[in-house]
Amino acid sequence: MARERRSTPTRHARVRFLEAGLTVLAQDGYGALKLAAVCARADATTGSFYHAFENWAEFTSALIAYWRAEKSQRPIAEARKVTDPGDRIKVLMDIGLTLPHDSESAIRIWAAQDAEVRAHQQAVDLERRDFIAETYRDILGDDPRAELYATISMYLLVGYESGTLRSYEALDLGFRTFVESVVGPLDELGAPASPDA
Repeated sequence: MARERRSTPTRHARVRFLEAGLTVLAQDGYGALKLAAVCARADATTGSFYHAFENWAEFTSALIAYWRAEKSQRPIAEARKVTDPGDRIKVLMDIGLTLPHDSESAIRIWAAQDAEVRAHQQAVDLERRDFIAETYRDILGDDPRAELYATISMYLLVGYESGTLRSYEALDLGFRTFVESVVGPLDELGAPASPDA
């Protein structure tokens, strides 16, 4: 007997579950990323989940690709529109401060156990570091410090996301120290509110 063909789910239907998956990761960690938890966060049935995704493996592949697109590639594309490199590095600092650090922390744990997730995590770290370095080079010229500052910026971010002694103020100060060493004092408006607060 031929299998009944599914109708194509809408982007909205899929995104609803993908956002729910990121919420589960942020609030409950990688260990809680299960079908029931995702459906509960999406306020949806398992039937609607299986209309949106063929199976759990398709969902988890879509989830990690969605995270990469929305939390790395899209912000980089938006920051690339800022033509002044001094202003762009400040935008990158704000992006680094407002990333969904709790879900990113859970993704780093997931990446240690899943090759596909690890490949996305490594690609995200590299694309972020390369764009930060590119921006510092635009400010400093062909200066080896551009690569060094970009790598240190990523160390700050990864350390904050992976650490057990998180200090949002320390992350802000670390980013500001490097940015101010290149572009001069930043305004005293303060950092954006932590997305995990």
